Amino acid sequence: MVRRILSLTISTWVGLVGLLVRASGIADADRLFVVERYEEAIGAYENVASGEDRKEAAEALFGIGRAHQMLARWELARDSFQKLLREYPDSELAPVSKIQLGQCEIKLGNLAKALAIFKEIEELHAGHEAAIEATYNIANLDAGFFGSDARNARAAIRGYNRVLDSALGRRYAIQSFFGLGQCYMLLGDYRRAIESFRAVIEKGPDTLWANYAREQVANVIVAFGNLEASKKPRDQQPWPFDRSLPDYFQIRERFAWHFAAGRPALRVYAIGFFTEPPKDGSAADKVFYSSPTIHYKNYIFNSERGTVDRLHRWVECTGNVSCTDDAIPPTLTITSGALTLDLTKDAALFSRNVSFEKRSAGERIQQLMVEELHLMLDSGKIEIPPAKSE
Repeated sequence: MVRRILSLTISTWVGLVGLLVRASGIADADRLFVVERYEEAIGAYENVASGEDRKEAAEALFGIGRAHQMLARWELARDSFQKLLREYPDSELAPVSKIQLGQCEIKLGNLAKALAIFKEIEELHAGHEAAIEATYNIANLDAGFFGSDARNARAAIRGYNRVLDSALGRRYAIQSFFGLGQCYMLLGDYRRAIESFRAVIEKGPDTLWANYAREQVANVIVAFGNLEASKKPRDQQPWPFDRSLPDYFQIRERFAWHFAAGRPALRVYAIGFFTEPPKDGSAADKVFYSSPTIHYKNYIFNSERGTVDRLHRWVECTGNVSCTDDAIPPTLTITSGALTLDLTKDAALFSRNVSFEKRSAGERIQQLMVEELHLMLDSGKIEIPPAKSE
């Protein structure tokens, strides 16, 4: 009997020690995450994820995904959240994991997948905070990525207002009012647009969103002369440019994204965009675009994703990058998988299987494929570096 009691006591003690070790493992990983030691945090989370405790393992997978997100490893983060949802579908972390999964798809440029994920969250998790976050993300997508027509803008407005009326309204107030302002601009309701942008400035005067809102208010004043003009219905205003929405946004973005110091303007034509909060002052002027069109001098650059750094005067584009110059014959066309524009040197670096072609009078006069190509934007001179030795 004594031996049996001793055996049970030892077994219970071992179980408690194991529980404490697992709990300590999650706590240690969380501490590493908080102090931004993400690589070490991932290792600590992986140790816990391999254990038998399902709750702890789900928490560890979520931590791994978040750490990869902080390191901008969107594919690895997506894999972690997908594994959590696949192996622990009943976890209390499942709804928020779906939100993070949708964010990963956005970063990877899979906007249709992201929209489907967020709509599924709205349907399956009604009443949960994640459903409101999904509504907010759907409104962002409607406002910025799935066309510039009135139907999308009105759908986005309904979404933003649902978020503002919800329990999470205060958390997303600044971003939601900015989104409303963008939508009202698209619809030509400039009075409500200015009201929305002013709400952004009032609620977060020192935020990056407030800086953008101030620019947008200035855009209306520049384009229409004064605030009184913006209070009139759109059809009663003198329209200072072509009525098509793309032309309107070209003019708007010309004011918003020009560079100073006497350099040619860099015009980024993109309706709606996501920004990321800067970690320090050096990133304060960095904006992340989906499907931007960039005009610089005679050149037009298109890509799936773009990062514009106004402070350091450079642009990075990835995903089916194309460059055309139709202003001076022969016509120049360049396509590649990545592009870096250095506006301090008026230079463009194309990389990853670059296709280069010149045409004149409809006839192809030059064509080649290279791994890397340099274009001097001030002169049109092209340099092809020699192949790198193995």
